[in-house]
Amino acid sequence: MGRELGARIRLGSPVAALDIRPDRCVVRLATGEVLTATAVVSALPVGPLRSVAISGVGEARLASLHRQRHATAAKFAAVYDRPFWRDADLNGLSEAEGVLGSTWPQNEGVLSALVPPERYGVLLGTPPQLRAPELLAEMAGLFGDEALRPTACHLRLWGTDPWTQGYVTQWPPGEVMAVGPLHGTHEPPFYVCGSDQWVAGYMEGAVRTGRAAAEEALRRG
Repeated sequence: MGRELGARIRLGSPVAALDIRPDRCVVRLATGEVLTATAVVSALPVGPLRSVAISGVGEARLASLHRQRHATAAKFAAVYDRPFWRDADLNGLSEAEGVLGSTWPQNEGVLSALVPPERYGVLLGTPPQLRAPELLAEMAGLFGDEALRPTACHLRLWGTDPWTQGYVTQWPPGEVMAVGPLHGTHEPPFYVCGSDQWVAGYMEGAVRTGRAAAEEALRRG
């Protein structure tokens, strides 16, 4: 798709503002570039969506879209050539007390871990070159020294990434019901997909709302 669209794709420039009108929508990027369209489909997670200035959309719908908030968290994944933890009759699930909050097996030889909000500052305070070694050392304390020898590591700072601004949804008391039925619905020519993905499980929710937005936009022409 990227190759097909070519220069029409803007990489590295978050959306700063949207003005939604029946005959013409205006999209302003953080670089100052202005684009126009007959319709806008928003596939932003709720964190970045809350940072976009949107006009021309009903206040109730915007309030619903902006009600969610993201927890400031990170995800760490270590890839191994085999699920070595099973040798010790361990299933890869844990709740930890260091920088890591929990671990789980993501795939046959992959251990993933979440750095929760209350420990995110500690991770950011660690020099970048020491982050992976220190997290692997924590995993080794849980599963043995073989955890120190992954074939690859991946660390995603979801909380400070401008494209996500967080990871799992963080709900203060009462907020779940306050989101309301307008969340993830459309107000043509403004269509929404993906913004409620963190409620339904992010991949399932993104696919479900993406299909619904595409069907609605195509149906209306």
